[in-house]
Amino acid sequence: QTCALPILNMYTWCDLTKQLPFTINIDELRRELDQLKDDSWLEHYDVTLSRGWKSIPLVSKNGEASGPESQRAAPYEEMKRTEICADLPAFSSLLDSFHCPQGRIRITRLDPGSGIDKHRDIGHEVANLAFRKVRLHIPIETNSSVYFWVDGEKIKMDTGRLYYVNFSKLHYVMNDGDSPRYHLVMDLGVNDWLEQFFPKPSPTDRVEMAFYRVTLPLFWYLRRKKVIWTTKFWQNYNGSWLQRFRHRYFPKT
Repeated sequence: QTCALPILNMYTWCDLTKQLPFTINIDELRRELDQLKDDSWLEHYDVTLSRGWKSIPLVSKNGEASGPESQRAAPYEEMKRTEICADLPAFSSLLDSFHCPQGRIRITRLDPGSGIDKHRDIGHEVANLAFRKVRLHIPIETNSSVYFWVDGEKIKMDTGRLYYVNFSKLHYVMNDGDSPRYHLVMDLGVNDWLEQFFPKPSPTDRVEMAFYRVTLPLFWYLRRKKVIWTTKFWQNYNGSWLQRFRHRYFPKT
């Protein structure tokens, strides 16, 4: 199976390797991976979400490569290659092979016994073909106990292959093996060149993509407002007369 295309489940994931007009030289990537220093790896900017996940930025906002914030997504026009990328000719050559807009690109490491909790990627983070922004994974080193779960589906990725996953769906990843997992993770804009490697969408797929483009931004907006409203409520409630009244007359049992 190379692509999951169930009805009303538009492109949950696809293996795009066979469609590529070039080969991925995984041995060269591994050699350069071995050259990277341990102090180059950055912790995830959301420590409440991930455990044992680190990355090295190759393309980042203004080419920054220090501190967790340099890993955040940003508009593509603000993204530049980092100095680290300049010292990795095999990785740089591979990025040159993708003739499409390039956003955040990282080498990611997931240590044994670690994972990233359930979440959806939204806003600048969105990775969904419907928005013509995708996140492609190339496993460089992995083990048989590393799995993604996306929208309830278990996905196993093999080294040296190129995968698209719709990360706007609920997903998480675990490394239950005894060795680290290393992936090249690329946020790319979908132009005519990149679009040709994806399966041609059916009329049903097109309807679903249009539905995503309308409903997901609304969902993100309401979710953001909920966080703001909830934060303001607790800021005003804590220490207020209402809180004192409740604790006096309606104590918890």
